[in-house]
Amino acid sequence: MCFTIEIHLSRKSIENRFPVNSSSLYDFDFNYFYRAFDNPLIPVIAMEDPALVKLMHWGLIPAWVKSKDQAEKIRRSTYNARSETLHEKPSFREALGTGRCLIIAGGFFEWQQVHGKKIPWYITLKSGEPFAFAGLCESWRDSVSGEITRTCSIITTAAGPMMERIHNTKKRMPVILRREREEEWISGDISLLKRKQVLLPVVDSELSAHTVAPNLIQAGSNPSDPAIISPYTYESPGTLF
Repeated sequence: MCFTIEIHLSRKSIENRFPVNSSSLYDFDFNYFYRAFDNPLIPVIAMEDPALVKLMHWGLIPAWVKSKDQAEKIRRSTYNARSETLHEKPSFREALGTGRCLIIAGGFFEWQQVHGKKIPWYITLKSGEPFAFAGLCESWRDSVSGEITRTCSIITTAAGPMMERIHNTKKRMPVILRREREEEWISGDISLLKRKQVLLPVVDSELSAHTVAPNLIQAGSNPSDPAIISPYTYESPGTLF
């Protein structure tokens, strides 16, 4: 699962990493954490226009949803999309064909169960570069107001060895696409066989992980505070070994 991500980046670092126009991020607050349950706007590169970064709400609303109440209910179950069942779920089938996307981030957080307590970990690439989660996106039109909302979901897969030890309950992790697979993901048709080759866990040797302070999930936490991602040692620390 993946419900909390870090996007403390800059427009320059995004444009250096991806061949895109990032002008839509001019007023975007690049912060150290975004929680899915807040339905935040996050930066997305959609297959419909891969030269632009767009802001979309986290929590996918399928185009076929009829009412606002139904939309709010569905989005609470679409923050993540399991890679193994994308083609089976009504919420994701349409987006799989026409709404594949890249969701830009700098890191993500996961929780490890240790002696009955939840220990938060911060995970990023060792390179320190921005990266792309594999994602799906949709446009939803409110039938009453006519307002169009762009929404997205982060795809998850079975955890690799390191993430199995960190996320030691669900044993899932978000799909961080390899750079050479990004264009492939958002262009053309992706068969089931091809998806199995693309939507894989990133190898452990490319990841960096450390425990962080528990204030990440406390009410009133400041998302612009760099201490959010600083290493923090617990009396009964989480461990990879």
